[in-house]
Amino acid sequence: MRAKLYGIKKCDGEKEKKCKGVKRGVVKKGISFEDFKKCLFSGRQQLRNMNINRSHKHEIYTETVNKIALSAIDDKRIIQPNKIQTLAYGFQG
Repeated sequence: MRAKLYGIKKCDGEKEKKCKGVKRGVVKKGISFEDFKKCLFSGRQQLRNMNINRSHKHEIYTETVNKIALSAIDDKRIIQPNKIQTLAYGFQG
């Protein structure tokens, strides 16, 4: 998975999902743990629509943006064949 993109299920039943660059409401309601697993093991990106407020020359408007929410491609690590373990670039082991 990409950097700053993870989902955790804790022993006490608490769940935590984080996706940098994706609105909290979309992460909370639109992304499940099954989506994380599908993305990790299939290698496919998943897109989600988000409504955002923007301004241009002091004029405010609402826009719908289709962003990559989940991606298995990590450009900061070397992904091992099991798709779970990773190594840092330049690792000499």
